Amino acid sequence: MIQFLMLSFLRITRLISIIILLFLAGYSDVLAQNTKKTKKTRVRMSLDYYDNMDKSRSLVSSLYFIEDRVRNPVVNEMVVFYSGDISENIVIDSLLTDENGEAKLVFEEGSKFIVDEDRLYHISAQYNGNKSFAAAKSDVSLKEITMELLLSEINSIKTVSVRAYELGNDKEIVPVEDADVNFYVPRLFSNQLIGKGSFSDGKCSIEFPDDIAGDTIGNISIIAKIEDHDNYGNVERQIKDFRWGSTQPIEDDKSLMTIQISIPTRALWHTNAPLWMIITLIILLTGVWSHYIYVVFQLIKLSKLSKNKKINTVEGN
Repeated sequence: MIQFLMLSFLRITRLISIIILLFLAGYSDVLAQNTKKTKKTRVRMSLDYYDNMDKSRSLVSSLYFIEDRVRNPVVNEMVVFYSGDISENIVIDSLLTDENGEAKLVFEEGSKFIVDEDRLYHISAQYNGNKSFAAAKSDVSLKEITMELLLSEINSIKTVSVRAYELGNDKEIVPVEDADVNFYVPRLFSNQLIGKGSFSDGKCSIEFPDDIAGDTIGNISIIAKIEDHDNYGNVERQIKDFRWGSTQPIEDDKSLMTIQISIPTRALWHTNAPLWMIITLIILLTGVWSHYIYVVFQLIKLSKLSKNKKINTVEGN
């Protein structure tokens, strides 16, 4: 009797243990699912400043998240721009991100911001997040500079020069020192790099290459860029239609790495179609029209037979 009770007790204890373990396993799954549902996607934000060639200025906030190593834009979400730190709550503007996840703040002409002793002004941007995305924020420290692009030719030597300076706290001119500048010639799909340099006492120059192809009369455009600088951002200046390019055919300009392709006299992409295509089309059209003619001929024949049958019927009566 005692052994029976002991066995029963052990069985009941084992059954209760199994029920508790199953309950805990189910509860942990539910808890994990709820945790997974409430976990928000991490969002990243970047701020890029642009001083464009038309002298317009803008600040672009890019909002995105990384999934499977792919950058995905956060679309149609509000980004708030602040002058100074976010805690100061000096709002400049609130903008929605576009299909690329970008909110572009365009500075009005003559816009002024509070600068510190280093002539830096600070702008912050914040995204407050939602049920799916976590909040994000970013800030930049900027300096305004004046940059000019100049061309000169002395003793047949063509020189491209850039001058850039800041305006000091006492309105004095402070030459730019710590910045690199790249020089480009615009092409159809991208810009062709023709030289690089660094500012020294606010000046930078390169010798213009002699083998850069222009249009039929030698016109080209030249672009100077400061790119992704910590304080200056992206500054761009351009001179258009200057007759410094060579007039040689563009396919002869080796610097463009043009690949010459001989196009066959008859090809699918050519105006002169291949012979096999022309012959095939003629056969198909001939077959179609011959069927049309055959059907019309048979209809005429049937009409005549019908008339003759009616005549014979009348005469027989």
